[in-house]
Amino acid sequence: MFKCINRTAQFKRYIHSAGSSFSIKLNFRLVSSLPLRMTDPAVNRVVSEIIRSPEDKRVYRGLEFTNGLKAMLISDPTTDKSSAALDVQIGSLSDPSNISGLAHFCEHMLFLGTEKYPKENEYSQFLSEHAGSSNAFTSGEHTNYYFDVSHEHLEGALDRFAQFFLCPLFDESCKDREVNAVDSEHEKNLMNDAWRLFQLEKATGNQDHPFSKFGTGNKLTLETRPCVKRGSTSVKSS
Repeated sequence: MFKCINRTAQFKRYIHSAGSSFSIKLNFRLVSSLPLRMTDPAVNRVVSEIIRSPEDKRVYRGLEFTNGLKAMLISDPTTDKSSAALDVQIGSLSDPSNISGLAHFCEHMLFLGTEKYPKENEYSQFLSEHAGSSNAFTSGEHTNYYFDVSHEHLEGALDRFAQFFLCPLFDESCKDREVNAVDSEHEKNLMNDAWRLFQLEKATGNQDHPFSKFGTGNKLTLETRPCVKRGSTSVKSS
């Protein structure tokens, strides 16, 4: 599922937040042309003995960086693409009680431009031009972002991907559209039996536990209700 990066020194520059994990998969051609420098000061620990199935012929290597980031490198000579994924170990259970769906909304906003690549669709356009694709998901305790791309364009894709976590724009002009996108997801889920059962579990569980939170969010929780509260606060203060 996960795939690739070239030089360990780039991890230090790309991802600065602790509590995250990064899984990458390398094609052998990339390993030989751009070898990882395991003695780099940014690498705190290297794990070469990874437990796997005897039939799994892929090569694995685990890395732990001085900034707390953990990574898994996977080399597979048979794969037709390279890819990468980053997991942020925080999700909808950490949403503030008054803004349900905030983590999910944040996931959407990261795709919409960065300081280095401010063009809104730069990331998705680069991937589509090079046989790639991307997606993300938010769960209770994780937010995961991933992509795949043709081998020779991995470095360019990875550079664009890394900027999500360094300098996202959070452009206010995109806010309303992404609130509507989240709302559309929620409307779609209403007719899905799996989502209904999930909500039933939340509704019948301990309402003081974060599990009971409405993780997807919609226009009411992300826009209407917060705006009303801000308005009432401003009236009181005046």
